[in-house]
Amino acid sequence: MWALLVGLALATAGSFFRGSAWWLDILTDFKMQYVASAALLFLAALASRRAKEAVLALVLLGINGVALAPHLAPAPSSRTAMKIVGFNLDMFNTAAANTLDFLHRENADVVVVYEVTVAWREALRQLSDIYPHRYYGPLQYLPGNPPQGMGLLSKRAWEETGVEVSDISSRTFAVWARFPAASPSLTVVGVHLSNPVYYPASHQRSEAVALASIVKRFDGPVVVTGDFNMTPFSARYGTLLGKTGLRRADGGLNATWPAMLTPLGLSLDHVLIGKGIRNATMRTGPWLGSDHLPVVGTFDLGG
Repeated sequence: MWALLVGLALATAGSFFRGSAWWLDILTDFKMQYVASAALLFLAALASRRAKEAVLALVLLGINGVALAPHLAPAPSSRTAMKIVGFNLDMFNTAAANTLDFLHRENADVVVVYEVTVAWREALRQLSDIYPHRYYGPLQYLPGNPPQGMGLLSKRAWEETGVEVSDISSRTFAVWARFPAASPSLTVVGVHLSNPVYYPASHQRSEAVALASIVKRFDGPVVVTGDFNMTPFSARYGTLLGKTGLRRADGGLNATWPAMLTPLGLSLDHVLIGKGIRNATMRTGPWLGSDHLPVVGTFDLGG
């Protein structure tokens, strides 16, 4: 028990220095797990009548709980006009029928998808009655993986689409669409930022900086959704919000990965909104065979 408590204490202490090293910032992503671990250790210490261990576990529970608390508020109930779905399909996920049924039921205005293989593109053609407008970025070729990319599906026509490519990794990390002012004006950006555990942390930092430039480039309301590979507790996330001027939609923590471990997983997928958008909320969808859960955002324009 002492070994577990000391390990938890070191991880908790390291999270206070998250801005000084990328691996310390990664430790901050696990705040939910720290809270759960501290609670279990506290109960175990009480059950075994170990007072010192119980006190330490309670202190760690309080420290991590304070950081977690602001993200636990549920979304306020409201009737909103627009809906967006963001979903990392998972290039190895073959449960297309479940995903298609989910998208039919949600009936969102815009759907942003990531890790879209050739097989997934063909499957998504079955939604052409709902989403006649489809745009896919270039396929990415990585060793050991099938070719995959990013895409946008929409009920209404856009006036312009594009992708953003990282200067460092040469990978496409964002896809976007601008909708005409008459319907009304809106820019939707889908992102899939680099994973700082599998690839150099500089890749994600570079993409985050580029994302800020993209958001500032567009006039009018902007909604950004996707797999950010960072949680709301990290310094990376705070820096991203500061540079983009975006804010997270209401709705609680919304853990999305790994899908089978939620709600005790990590909140890596988000819906971020800019000026001119109000009543924005976010929730997660069901498990659909992917290692991520989809996120569903609702919002109104003109706020």
